[in-house]
Amino acid sequence: MKDSTTAKEALLVEKYIKGYCQQHKHYPKIEMLENKFPTLYPNNEWYYWPNDAHTLATFQYPMTLPLPSAPGQSKVSEFFPIIYSYAVRHPCKDLF
Repeated sequence: MKDSTTAKEALLVEKYIKGYCQQHKHYPKIEMLENKFPTLYPNNEWYYWPNDAHTLATFQYPMTLPLPSAPGQSKVSEFFPIIYSYAVRHPCKDLF
C-alpha cells in the first residue's frame, strides 16, 4: 500500500518537473522542489540531482515492489536482490 502511495507522489513530482521545464526550458533548482514538496524533500529517501546548468536531472524515491504505474526505473541492491528505489532520469528530455 505504501509503494502505491509513493508512486502517486512520484507522478506528481514528475508532472511538476515537466511543467516547470515547459515554462522555463530548464530543470528547477533543488530548493524549488524542496519548497514545493516539503514532506518529501529532503527527507524520506527522496533525492533530486540537477546538473550545474539545470539541463539534465534525476529524481529518486523509495520503493520496495515493482509497480507498472511507478515512473522511472527500479534500482536493485547490489547486496540482495531487492528493489530499494526508483529513479527517473531526465524527465524533460522530450521538452527541450
